[in-house]
Amino acid sequence: MGAPSSNIGVNDLVALRRAGLLHAPQFRHALNAIRDEGYWSAWGRRALLALGVGQFLAGVVFFFAYNWNDLSDFAKFGVVEGALALAALGALVAGLERAIGRSLLIAASVLTGVLLAVIGQVYQTGADAFELFAAWAALILPWTIISRSAVQWLLWLVVAEFAIALYGEQVLWIDLADGQIWVLIGATIALALVAREAAVERRMDWLAGHWTRLVLLVAALFVLFWPAAVSVVDTNEFGAPGLCIGAFVALAAIAGFSYWRVWPDFAASVIVIGFLDMFFIAIGFRLIDESIGFDFNDAGPALTGFGAMIAWAVAGTGSAAFAMRQLRTQIAPVPA
Repeated sequence: MGAPSSNIGVNDLVALRRAGLLHAPQFRHALNAIRDEGYWSAWGRRALLALGVGQFLAGVVFFFAYNWNDLSDFAKFGVVEGALALAALGALVAGLERAIGRSLLIAASVLTGVLLAVIGQVYQTGADAFELFAAWAALILPWTIISRSAVQWLLWLVVAEFAIALYGEQVLWIDLADGQIWVLIGATIALALVAREAAVERRMDWLAGHWTRLVLLVAALFVLFWPAAVSVVDTNEFGAPGLCIGAFVALAAIAGFSYWRVWPDFAASVIVIGFLDMFFIAIGFRLIDESIGFDFNDAGPALTGFGAMIAWAVAGTGSAAFAMRQLRTQIAPVPA
């Protein structure tokens, strides 16, 4: 969904407020005066639709969880297959150009995974967990391709990433270290982010929602940040610590430059700066631990170490805040 038509007016009001030309009551009154009622009404309807679909799916899952032992095999399959058929038929009738049609297709995609889980439980196939998620991703891929829905694509990506993660844990761990598996997962999410940017450049407007960029960016940075930070604090925790650290720093550098110069985006830049700040704090912890230590049995070194850690964190966070403030004056907000 695009941004409200009054977005430019809102930015103007924010600038006047920051310049001290509008008092708080005047600012609130002006915001109410330019509110786009049509935009927020549509947003509210879609939010309620998403909430309803989510509650329906949760109800199906919890129904099975609570009544599993009391249901016959026929009832188990009947409930799931019936709900799946209704959702898929409803999506076809409503049409994928409408929000309700896309929501029903998402429901059908989730119920496909539930059906696979029921098959595995009833027949005890002995399949590994990654095979379930791989089959789930393969089965809903055709729906995902025709959906032209960013949420559907995000659902498919989550399922596919679980398949990759479980495959790494159950199969690749023999040849790859934990750190390498984390980097593999983070790299695939980063590739999805690159694909999203390329699709938007090619005018695929249904993927252009600002939230799609931010969700993928946070996911990719977090997956690569975690093993990198742990590798800094304890080089023996993950294998391939150099790869973990290098992958995170490389992604942060590329994303930071891209959302500063190529596609100026203040929110995305703040996310990158925030992760770099946390990584800086992890480096400080390692340096202080090796040079001063955090010996709880000795008050002097303990207080010195904690004091140095606090000073390091304040310096890093203060620098991050200064960088954000500077970027705020250079980068205009991106519509939601």
